[in-house]
Amino acid sequence: MKNTNQVGMLFDIPNQNISYAEKIKDDFAWSKITINAIIGRSTFTTNSQKIWIKKLYDYYNGNIHTDDYKLITEPFGKPMEGSWGDVESYPIIKTKVDLLRSEYNKRPKKDMVYVVNEDVVTNMTESLNEEINKSLESLFVNKLNELGVPTGVESQEVELPERVKENFESTYLDKRAIIGQNAINYIKVQQHLDEKLDLNFFHWLVSGEIYSHKDVVHNEVVYETVNPLDIDFDKDPDIQFVEDGDWVVRRKYMHPSSIIDTFYDILDEDQIKMIDTLAVSGPALTSNSSIFYDRSLNNKMWSRLIEVMHVCWKSRKQIGIVEFMDEMGQFQSLEVDESYKATPDQKVTWHWVSEVWEGYRIGLTMFVKMRALPNQRGNLDNLSKCKLPYNGRIMSNVNSTNISLVSLGVPYQTLYNATFHRLKLAMAKMKDDMALIDINWKPLGWSMDKWLEYADRVSMLFVDYSKDSVKMNNTHQTRLQLASQTIRMYTDLLAFIKNEWEEVCGITRQREGQVQSSETVGGVERAVLQSSLITETYFTLFEQFKKRDLEGLIDYSKIAWINGKKGSYVMPDSTSIVYMDVNGIEHCETEYGIAISNSSKEQERANTIKQLAQPMMQNGIAASTIAEVLDSETISQAKVKLKVAERKLQEYQQIVAQQAQEGEMAMADKQKEVIELQHQYNLEAIDRKGEWDLRKTELTALGMDEGDDNVAIQESMINAGLKERELSLKNKAIDSNIMNDLSRQQHEKQMKEKEMQLKREEMKSKEKIASKRPKGK
Repeated sequence: MKNTNQVGMLFDIPNQNISYAEKIKDDFAWSKITINAIIGRSTFTTNSQKIWIKKLYDYYNGNIHTDDYKLITEPFGKPMEGSWGDVESYPIIKTKVDLLRSEYNKRPKKDMVYVVNEDVVTNMTESLNEEINKSLESLFVNKLNELGVPTGVESQEVELPERVKENFESTYLDKRAIIGQNAINYIKVQQHLDEKLDLNFFHWLVSGEIYSHKDVVHNEVVYETVNPLDIDFDKDPDIQFVEDGDWVVRRKYMHPSSIIDTFYDILDEDQIKMIDTLAVSGPALTSNSSIFYDRSLNNKMWSRLIEVMHVCWKSRKQIGIVEFMDEMGQFQSLEVDESYKATPDQKVTWHWVSEVWEGYRIGLTMFVKMRALPNQRGNLDNLSKCKLPYNGRIMSNVNSTNISLVSLGVPYQTLYNATFHRLKLAMAKMKDDMALIDINWKPLGWSMDKWLEYADRVSMLFVDYSKDSVKMNNTHQTRLQLASQTIRMYTDLLAFIKNEWEEVCGITRQREGQVQSSETVGGVERAVLQSSLITETYFTLFEQFKKRDLEGLIDYSKIAWINGKKGSYVMPDSTSIVYMDVNGIEHCETEYGIAISNSSKEQERANTIKQLAQPMMQNGIAASTIAEVLDSETISQAKVKLKVAERKLQEYQQIVAQQAQEGEMAMADKQKEVIELQHQYNLEAIDRKGEWDLRKTELTALGMDEGDDNVAIQESMINAGLKERELSLKNKAIDSNIMNDLSRQQHEKQMKEKEMQLKREEMKSKEKIASKRPKGK
């Protein structure tokens, strides 16, 4: 048995301010001591917290822990009569966790990459001036064309500089930000980030802890979700995220084949044989593993799993800042490592800065991959600041032990299960209501079966109160009720426990869609709103963790793609394929920031815009424009698209009104022409009538009466002429109508051409906006 001093020596982390040569001396003896000390300090040796976290997953899945029911099964320190071995779980926790997990998947996942370099304002100003100059040049060419000056360039519609500036400021993105956005989108698709974050959110709700690991493997960024049962760390109390801590240990259980696949490029033949030996001798587990609690002894004995510990810690290295004068006579500074030998004319200032180291321990005695982490995440403003490859956070451990959604529900779940078990026992004892009847009422000479059969047949029960030597009370009758009140009591208690649990977790029945007919719409909305406010903390804290992880992923992409990156990816909604070409040097020299919008507010705004979609379509806004607005990444982009759509709609309405006015004027002219033709026809008819009357008078004077054939012939000829004239006027009216139809068709054709022109302008505007934002958006 080791004494206290020996144990302390085992857990003491050695001096970290030593040279690299000392760190690798004696086959990395310093690294091995550090790894063993950090593993000894971790909670894997005691494992009490990990056992509790493992229980939380059991509570979610509905597994029973009999120790939780001792207060009920042993109220006086001794087991009660009756069996509690068949207690079952009736989940009231799982539904709440599943609801929040589903809501997380449906929440808008909007994240935007921006550039924080000092020259970002200069680049934006230059790009704005370039766009305004293009607009002014086009306006100048259009004016020259109007004056008849040959320019060799066709006139085209151009937005005024004020509009150009307005659209530019709302949609501008630095080209480096587009590269960063493409990098994040590519990693999301390539690493199935949404699925892994969903699993992490599940861990967050169950255990109240979330962890992840980031690395670069074969020039690709790799992202892993880490099980809360298999990680431990040490950080300052004021530090929230694990990546800023001092050390971290991750435990893995791997079969020999998995170990060899992972470290094949650094293992020699003797090490591979040692790994096989560890597997043959049984599970090489140095700590109490919670994953084996549910396994039988035989499974433990025959398991070939080997424990692999990955340890990362912050060591120190010495760097020098060399100051010298260049050829231009300017003082320059250069960072050098500890092996640098300065010349007499150089001044070197030495500093100890932090540096992340890593190492793996396989079983108890094998150590591999002990080195300074090749993928150091540093900071340009602080040379000593670096981050661990693991990140994570705990939900609520400020000055207290941590809690989670599931841990809050454990007391209610056990009480609910116990009450339900009592209800089952009561139901097993329950009988129908029974009537208590004095057996002396049975008539003399009747058997019991005959008496009951007769009563059942005629619905009457005859009794004899005059029996000799028998004193009967005609009021001695009652009813026996077995267990009905007990069952009602248990059901009321179950409803009470469930209501209390809903109050604690903040997820009410209204939020789950369980609305009673007596509830008002306003009351339901307030209940849902209040419930959302209570649970918003789960989402907010998780989004902060996600923001840190996205920043880490884009930092690791600078290391992975230092030589450039070309590739393509399909957007998560499968709407398009995005092609990316990353300049490695430019990408590496850019400082990026990640902005994650408030998901709840974005969701409210998106729902509002969706509700306004139908009225917008009714007011004439094109369906394609509405689809673009709904697909906007930010509210500012949606505003710009709506303003453009409104402006085009106003212009279109003005054109339609102008053409309608012109059409009305043309119709008025045609109608006026028809009226003049009709008037002329009437005048001619009057003239012909007068001519006919005169001719008739002349014929009468010559002795010809109206019945004369010649007169009839003449009248027929005159009538034929009148009909011919009338037909001619009708043909002119028809021709006028045809002209009106042609005019209307021409008008409709012009309207369609105007509409097509507006759509082309809309597509140009869309392409211009798309060229200013990441292609993944």
